[in-house]
Amino acid sequence: MRLASRLLLLTALIGAAAPAHAWDQFQIIEWQARNEAQLVTLKRLGITAATVIAKRDDSGTPAEQQYAPMLAAGLRWYIENIATDYYSAYHRWFPGRPVNWRFVEAQHRYQQNPDDESLLWRDPSFVDPVWQQRIRDRLMTIVAEQKRYDPLYYSLGDETGIADLSAHWDFDLSPGSLAAMRVWLRQNYGTLAALNGEWGTHFTRWDEVRPETTRQAMRRTDDNFAAWADFKTWMDVSFAHALRMGTDAVHRADAAALSGIEGVQVPGWGGYDYSLLVHAVDAIEGYDLPLAHSLNPRLTLLSTSFSATPGDLHNIWQGLLEGGRGLVLWDEDYSIVRQDATLGDRGKDYAATFAEIRGPIGTLLLGSEPHVDPVAILYSPASFRTQWMLDQKPKGDAWMTRDSEAEVGPNAARDVMWAYERAVTHLGLQPAYLASAMVEEGALRKRGIRTLILPYVIALSEAEARAIRDFAALGGRVIADVPPGAFDGHSRRLVQPFLKANVFRILPPEALRAEMVGVAPPLRVEAPNHDVTTHIFRHGATMVVAIQRDFAQASTNEAVVLTLPKPATVSDLRSGHSLGRNERVTVTLDTVSPAVLSIAP
Repeated sequence: MRLASRLLLLTALIGAAAPAHAWDQFQIIEWQARNEAQLVTLKRLGITAATVIAKRDDSGTPAEQQYAPMLAAGLRWYIENIATDYYSAYHRWFPGRPVNWRFVEAQHRYQQNPDDESLLWRDPSFVDPVWQQRIRDRLMTIVAEQKRYDPLYYSLGDETGIADLSAHWDFDLSPGSLAAMRVWLRQNYGTLAALNGEWGTHFTRWDEVRPETTRQAMRRTDDNFAAWADFKTWMDVSFAHALRMGTDAVHRADAAALSGIEGVQVPGWGGYDYSLLVHAVDAIEGYDLPLAHSLNPRLTLLSTSFSATPGDLHNIWQGLLEGGRGLVLWDEDYSIVRQDATLGDRGKDYAATFAEIRGPIGTLLLGSEPHVDPVAILYSPASFRTQWMLDQKPKGDAWMTRDSEAEVGPNAARDVMWAYERAVTHLGLQPAYLASAMVEEGALRKRGIRTLILPYVIALSEAEARAIRDFAALGGRVIADVPPGAFDGHSRRLVQPFLKANVFRILPPEALRAEMVGVAPPLRVEAPNHDVTTHIFRHGATMVVAIQRDFAQASTNEAVVLTLPKPATVSDLRSGHSLGRNERVTVTLDTVSPAVLSIAP
């Protein structure tokens, strides 16, 4: 297929796209400040936008001065760090100090006097009405000033969190937070008797209710961590509510604007309950794109690139295929564009990839609907919390010294969740993630799920367990790596788990096979090294298939065979070659870039 024919095919496909999402083209954003000449060079490379740092007070560079070279170069921008002092209070830049110095000081003070719970008051509290109004006013003022320029999005904060990123900490026990928590508990439990029954407490009035700190919960001998786990849940809820407040303020000032956060950590602690986070903002720059995209397909997702090695280029393609719509470039050493405005070596290494993802192929993928198979993986924050306690309890007060880096390390519940995702996608299937609340609300039936995977789900609510039992009774397959539901949804150990052994099959990720999942992929992919992930998109009557290998340092190419359900017209959209009308197609993959095929009936 000649270039003109290839462009005609892509143009026809794009023209048939469903209504565009927030960004109908892939956005590439330069983070560091650059002058007009440098920005012009970046624009030629495919960069579409740059960064304007919000002016929160009398200090800092006025926004007009920052975006003047962007206007001159014909680039857009987004507004960065509007409310970092509220959303990232314990992880933000101060001159001459480590970025997390406030958190380190809070740790030291608490280690010296762990009986003083006033040391566990977050400053500022997410529920402080004065701070809430301050943030609303600031956001609405900035959005009103910027609205005419249509920024890509407004960043509420960078590297946000309850404490320092995803570090586990017992914020916020301040009076205002506890009062709001009691209201939330009353909504969830209904009666004080129900709460006392779950927590094993004897409160006589709601205003007496106090959760357990981590230190207190670790001293329990009955494995009932409910009074601690509910507090950790509340802080995730409080964080999400605070973000939603910021998003609502942005929308009030400009209904079409997007709010976002950056530096989003892996699922875990410190506010990183993705089932809440993905509905609190419009845009997220972070790590676990498949989970976020599955839980909220309308979310605008970005990732960050720090270099242009083959592995980084592989990740850029992978991010696009997993639902990403943008990329932030970190270039503190002028390796993309030099100070004399000439293109640097890193910029040259990006060029071919940027041309493709900014061109018709990227636009086609963004305008297509991802296919999802009837296979679901349960995302269980309750299990994450419970496993953290079981892991750290034997170490006693050592948790007080853990930092955010320690919390992104190994965790059985999170690691097995990712391992199952990898195993399922390598079978040619595209699973959905379901959060616990979604299962409780009937998502297994509504979505026509046929196989449910429970990755290290050691905590299950009674409603979740009931939905899973009903699902299995109707013929659904349930796969787990450990017996699920030893704890309830509040992290209280059960005498008898809610699920009996006849409901599920123990099958670890490494043992997963297609016949065990019981769902056939829309097309079969035969890869000699079993190292291929298939991404299928629907675009009207056309199927768009992107096949990418796992990245490996070795540069050996691999021939992969696709078997279609019936003969179809196949075109290679990247090379422009027609592969004819076939039922079996062979494509050759390198270790970096995907093959992208259109399959038309």
